[in-house]
Amino acid sequence: MAQFLGYLLKCGNNTDNSFIEMSTYDSAPNQREEIKAIRDENTRDLLRVTADGMKTAIKFTTIPMNLADKIQMQNFFKAGMIDTKQRKCKITFWNDEDNEYQTKYFYIPNFHYSINSISSNDIQYNELDIELVEY
Repeated sequence: MAQFLGYLLKCGNNTDNSFIEMSTYDSAPNQREEIKAIRDENTRDLLRVTADGMKTAIKFTTIPMNLADKIQMQNFFKAGMIDTKQRKCKITFWNDEDNEYQTKYFYIPNFHYSINSISSNDIQYNELDIELVEY
């Protein structure tokens, strides 16, 4: 078991997770994928062929942010961005199944920015839903 170092996600050298609403953080590490699953017609036992590769999915909601906070959150992900067109990001994450940090490549689906209010010099954003899908 590795030591927890006080962060859930790391992009580049950036470990600032202050934009995450912690109560919404949902990690599904090491997801198994069935290549084939059938029930034996006589015994009704389940017969499974599971793929060797396992993938992780992470979802969370951000805290409400102003414009500067939103840019800081965007820069967090840019620090690990490998391919901006595909939004392919190299992320180190805490794997709760293995109780250790792992580094993998994730796809970040489109962001949807919802504005709460504006002023003459700032924008207040509602929470954003963020999903990270391992390649």
